[in-house]
Formats: sequence, C-alpha cells, structure tokens
Amino acid sequence: MHVDESRLIRRAVKLYNRYRAPEATARLVTRKGDTFYIAFDGTYCETCGLYDWIDDMRYVMNELGLEAEIIKLNEPEGPAGSLRIAAFRVRKSSGPQPPQQ
Repeated sequence: MHVDESRLIRRAVKLYNRYRAPEATARLVTRKGDTFYIAFDGTYCETCGLYDWIDDMRYVMNELGLEAEIIKLNEPEGPAGSLRIAAFRVRKSSGPQPPQQ
C-alpha cells in the first residue's frame, strides 16, 4: 500500500462534498491500517437510497485509483440521527484512472 492513500482519501472526500453537499457531506474520521472510517451526514435525497449516498464515495475512490470496498456501516439508533460512519478497506492503489468513454 502506498503512502499516498491518505492524500487520495482526503481528495476523494473533497470531491464527494463538492458534488453532493449539502444533501450529504463526508469527513474522514480516522484510519486504521488499510481501513478508512468516513462519517456521512446530511438530509440525503429521498429519491435516492441512503446507501447509494455512501456507495458513491466508493465510486469516487475508484476514480482516483483506489480499489475500495465498504466493510462496515454504523448507523444511529432511532429516527433522530442522520450520521452514518462507513469503513472502507482500500485493497490497492493504482493511481488516478482515466475517464471512461
């Protein structure tokens, strides 16, 4: 695993927020080895599934060359909270990917 993963994750969070805020915002909480914990909060769009908002982060990571998978999702108990924390495991980094045509 390259040292650049943390930098790429921060870039992925910035890109995610640029295009999805204010409906959903992300922030890096912590890193433990090859797993990054990212908090998601917002009103989320009702026409999209909640998990689609979180899975979108995986697509952003992939576009930046990070092969990531969601391995865990912590959700609030009860209807009051909108904060979710997802654990993304980065399996490898291959650098930024060219746009798909």
